[in-house]
Amino acid sequence: MATPGKGTNSLAAVLVFVAVGVAIGAGLIGWAIGQATESEAAATETVTVTAPAATEPAAEEEPAEAEPASGRQAYLDAGCGACHGLNAEGTGVGPAVRGHTADQIRQQVRSPLAQMPAYSRDQLSDSGLEAIVEYLTGLEPAEEHVEPLDLSDVVATHHWMALSALAAEDPQDALHHIGHVIEAVEDHEHREAMTRARDLVRSGDLHDAEHLIQEMLAGKAEPELGIARLHLRLALTAVDQRDTEEAVHQVRHFLETAEGVERRQGQVALDHLRAGELHDAEHAIADLLGVERG
Repeated sequence: MATPGKGTNSLAAVLVFVAVGVAIGAGLIGWAIGQATESEAAATETVTVTAPAATEPAAEEEPAEAEPASGRQAYLDAGCGACHGLNAEGTGVGPAVRGHTADQIRQQVRSPLAQMPAYSRDQLSDSGLEAIVEYLTGLEPAEEHVEPLDLSDVVATHHWMALSALAAEDPQDALHHIGHVIEAVEDHEHREAMTRARDLVRSGDLHDAEHLIQEMLAGKAEPELGIARLHLRLALTAVDQRDTEEAVHQVRHFLETAEGVERRQGQVALDHLRAGELHDAEHAIADLLGVERG
């Protein structure tokens, strides 16, 4: 008969063996289930493919703005060199414009004195004009002028340039052109008058100097112009410059000698100016001059 200790030990050993077997079996079953689950997941997994985003047509690049022309190139492109010389030294057609002030240049381009044609913004942009201004003001003034062949044109041109300088409040340039007139004229009365104009400029009396030069321009240098018509031309220039005060001043001078219909038309122009109606004033003055304005 077996002893109780041996029976007990054998039973315990069996139970341990069974427990180990169960654990190993459970582990195998779990591993099998896990593998099956992974396979199923792999079989059912949805692969998402991201399609490349639709490419929008590239916006057309705006053409880059052209580089502004250099001042000298703008000067040549505008045709200034044809009359004033390739280096602004002057020719037999137009005076030297080297070293003139910015205000003089702008006035002569947009609303010129004398016979130079005006350049509209369609013909020469503001940026183009400013390039020319920078170029010309940066040049040394011409020591010697290439003068027009006709002496009367020389004298008239220097009168106009002196007036332009006074309008720009540049007495030194005005004295320069007055000096040329004094050198060129042979008429004693004319020379004496321009000498007085020079003295007036030197003393700072630019207003009286301006009127004296105007009288000599209309009476001597360009007698066919007439002082009344000169005042109208200067008034129109002032309107173009939006200088109402100067325009009123010139129209009032015109009215001092005007008569009949012209006086009535001049008064209409003056009334427009005083009311600030520059466009209507411009047309009234243009009508008196017999010129067309758009």
